[in-house]
Amino acid sequence: RLPDLALAFSQRSAPHQGRKRARPAKMDKAATGTATPAAPPAAKQPVEVPGSVSLVGAGPGDPELLTVRAVRRLEAAEVVLHDNLISDDVLAMVPQGAELINVGKRCGDPKDRGLQQQEIHDLLLAHSRRGRRVVRLKCGDPFVYGRGGEEVEFLAKHGVPVEVVPGVTSALGASASLCVPLTHRDFGVNHVRFVVGQSKAKKLPDLDWQELAQSAGKQTIVFYMGYKSIDSICQRLLENGASAETPMALVESATLPNERALYGTLSNLPEVAKGQEAGMGGPVLIMMGPTAAFPAHLDKLSGSRPWKRARLDSSDAC
Repeated sequence: RLPDLALAFSQRSAPHQGRKRARPAKMDKAATGTATPAAPPAAKQPVEVPGSVSLVGAGPGDPELLTVRAVRRLEAAEVVLHDNLISDDVLAMVPQGAELINVGKRCGDPKDRGLQQQEIHDLLLAHSRRGRRVVRLKCGDPFVYGRGGEEVEFLAKHGVPVEVVPGVTSALGASASLCVPLTHRDFGVNHVRFVVGQSKAKKLPDLDWQELAQSAGKQTIVFYMGYKSIDSICQRLLENGASAETPMALVESATLPNERALYGTLSNLPEVAKGQEAGMGGPVLIMMGPTAAFPAHLDKLSGSRPWKRARLDSSDAC
């Protein structure tokens, strides 16, 4: 099954495997003194030497936020299995002769099935067993809602060498791009939570919503994959005693040129987001807590003068 899977997704033949040169045949001397070829040895079965697999974090979107090691792994890759949201600029770093396989899907799109996790596991194993350098390229960081742990478990079970190259997770990229600090002493915010916005069953996750609501004024909560559930999230927090005036921020396509941010409160952000048709231009991240209002705070400090350095292009010098 595994070789068939690899061939099904392959657009070029397997890389040439160098063959060991055969030794000259040994000669036996008969009683007459003449030499005759010895019987050829039984052919040995080729030993499969697994290639390596690198789980690489592609960061929040901006290719300049890739780590140096991530770029090196991409430049050396022979096969890249990538998420659907990886940008063309990042994929352009992969060598022309390498094979690109889109294994991702868009979150919340019922028509976009993508590949199931076991199918991705099988492809990783099949290509590595052909001795190829495989990169599993993931949005953000492989170990933050990226199922990287599941893939490492599978590869370790099958004896495939694996490494994890960390990436800038979306929460950190959005925080920096919007100038929304995740912690701030003067705002009384001393811890951060990353929360997934929906469960595998497409429902609200099983969380201690009462504790989240009561701590909303002294922490930053970042909801990944939560836009489809934004009404339910805000309603559940309000029902459990969170202040209706708790600041919130919603960012779409964080760190990319088409980044868009919306600001509001726990009581009105769902309405603001729908009025601005959020979620149409890219993935959405939701931030809640006192520092979500930090950009407005900077506007006051600067006297309405521009305080954020404009992003020009990738060649913009420091």
